Amino acid sequence: MLGLLIQRNKTQKCVMTKKMKNWKKVILIILAVLVILVAAAFYFLPVRLLIHTFTNNDGEMTEVRFGDTIPFVMNGGQMLFKAEVNGKPDTLMYDSGINSLMLLMYTPSTQPEGMKFYRHRVTGADKKAKVKATTLPVMIGTSRVNNSGIGFAVLNPEPPLCEKKSISDHHLLGSESLNVGHYMLDFTHREIVIIGYLESIDTTGFIPIKCSMKRNALWVYPQINGVEYECIFDTGNGNTGFLLKDEQRVKNPQVNDYVYEGSYGNAIGGRTNKQRFVRAQQETFSIDGAEKRTEITYVKDLPFNNMGLKAISQFDWIVSASKYGPKVYVRPHAVDEDKPSVMIRYKLIVDDGKLKISARLVDGKEVFKVGDQIISVNGEKITEENICYYYDLLTENNDWSGFEIRVK
Repeated sequence: MLGLLIQRNKTQKCVMTKKMKNWKKVILIILAVLVILVAAAFYFLPVRLLIHTFTNNDGEMTEVRFGDTIPFVMNGGQMLFKAEVNGKPDTLMYDSGINSLMLLMYTPSTQPEGMKFYRHRVTGADKKAKVKATTLPVMIGTSRVNNSGIGFAVLNPEPPLCEKKSISDHHLLGSESLNVGHYMLDFTHREIVIIGYLESIDTTGFIPIKCSMKRNALWVYPQINGVEYECIFDTGNGNTGFLLKDEQRVKNPQVNDYVYEGSYGNAIGGRTNKQRFVRAQQETFSIDGAEKRTEITYVKDLPFNNMGLKAISQFDWIVSASKYGPKVYVRPHAVDEDKPSVMIRYKLIVDDGKLKISARLVDGKEVFKVGDQIISVNGEKITEENICYYYDLLTENNDWSGFEIRVK
C-alpha cells in the first residue's frame, strides 16, 4: 500500500511538472504582451511633467533638487505653482484631496485630438456622479525625483458662462504627486520645500499631530467645538475652512449661523446637490491645542469630512511618509488669518444661457427661490449680449432691493 502510494505520487508529480511548465509558458507570454502594451502606451500617450522653480537671477526655470523650494501663490482659494507639462510651461493647482497622481482637466474645446473618454463613476463633494474620463500614463520628474503611474484625464463641460473661475482652469496634481518621502508646505513663505532627510530641517515650533493614510489620501483629526472630526486633508477645497457632515447643526443652527438652501459649490462631477446647509463664520478649531478660527460649512449629507485650504493655510506642515505610516507636524503662524467673508444673499449661475439662482440665504427676507430664472432687470430683458453684465452687477451687489427684477 505504501509502495503504491509512492508510485502514484511519482506519476502525479510528473504530470504536475508538465502542467507547471505549460503554465509557466502561458504566464511568460502574458507578461510579455503586458510589457509591450505598457511600453506602447507610454510611447503614444506620454504626459511628462517637470516641476520647476524660478531660482536664478535671470528668472529662467531651473530644476528642483532636494532641499530646493517650489514657490506657489494663493489665488482665489487655489494653491498654484509653475510647472511644465509636455514641455510647455503651465500653471498647476495642488489638490491633496485627489487620491491619484494627476488629473488633466479638459473641456470639449481644449481636449487633445483623438483622445477618447469613457463614463466613470466618481465620488464628488456630496454625491456619486458619472464623469467622462480616461486613464493614461503620467510621468512626474525633477532632477532628483522620478514618479510615474497612471493618471486620469477628465472631460468637463465648458466653464459656466460669465464665471471668473472654473474647475477646469488648471490641471490638478493629486496627493501622490509629491511622492518624495518628506516635504513641507510652508504657507508662511509660500513655498513647498522638498526634504531629503527629516533630520535635515529645523522643526522648531512644530508639533506632531494625529494623522492617517487611507485610500491614498492624508487624513487629519482637528477638534471643533470640543469634538474630534476625521477630515481629508484637501488643499483643493478653497471655498471654506471645513466642510462637515452635521445633521443636527443643520436642523438646529446657532444664533449667528447663516442658513442657506441650494448648491454650495462646484466639484468634480458637477455642482453639489440642492440641500439645506449652514455657514458659520469665525468658528474655533484646534489641532493638538493650537487654536485658530475659520469659516465652516455644515451639511446634512456628505461622504466624508473635509479640511480645506482656508484652515490648512493657517499652519505650516511637514509631511513624512514611510513604511510605518505617515507622520505629520504642524506649526501655527499669524500670516493671513482667515478673514470673515461676506455672506451673500443670492448665488447666481448661468445655466444653458439662462441666468438662474443656485442658492439663497434663508432668513425670512428672501424674495426669490432657488431655480428662479431672472428674465429682466430694471425693465431690460436678459439676452446673450448682456447676461454677463447683469451676472456681474447682481453678484457684486448683495442688496437687490434697488433693482426691479422679474423672474419665472
